Amino acid sequence: MFSRLTDRLEVDMESLLSSSSSLITPNNIHGDSGEQDEEHEVLSFLPSLSWQERLGGCLACMTLGYILSLGSFFRFRDLLKGDPSRFVIYTTVGNIISLSGSCFLSGPKSQMQKMFHQSRKVATVWYLGSLAVTLVFALCFKDSSFHPQARAAVLLILVGIQYVAVFWYCLSYIPFARQMGMRFMERWINSYG
Repeated sequence: MFSRLTDRLEVDMESLLSSSSSLITPNNIHGDSGEQDEEHEVLSFLPSLSWQERLGGCLACMTLGYILSLGSFFRFRDLLKGDPSRFVIYTTVGNIISLSGSCFLSGPKSQMQKMFHQSRKVATVWYLGSLAVTLVFALCFKDSSFHPQARAAVLLILVGIQYVAVFWYCLSYIPFARQMGMRFMERWINSYG
């Protein structure tokens, strides 16, 4: 499947542009411009891939991302010993790869529009910000004056923020899920308060 995928991606640019501009779909005939624009944007991103291949690309990215993210927990002992770099980098890169897998299905422009929709803009900023801050802190402050255990604690908190932010982001796609989550948290906090 992957050799077929890479073979299709090696098509030259001129043939991609000519094939995507002359594409006729049932939506073009009926004039449904919203769906037409989204479908055209997806097809122009990966015009020669079938829906099965797009789904395969999405699942492959998500699987690889989750394997990297969850596999990083085998490096948790290194994190506790003061060497958090591998744990944090594998977790963060895995999260980035998982997130980018959805571009196979909807295209990058549509994915960004969905991510920065009013209902999930705050969660997206927190998630992308936590990814960036985690990578910068892990790579730039590697040989700094931070105590190794303090650096590990900060990076562990940043990874925790990543998971909370992506969980909140995912809940934004489920109707009323965030409201139910907030009620659950209020009850949980009030039961211990």
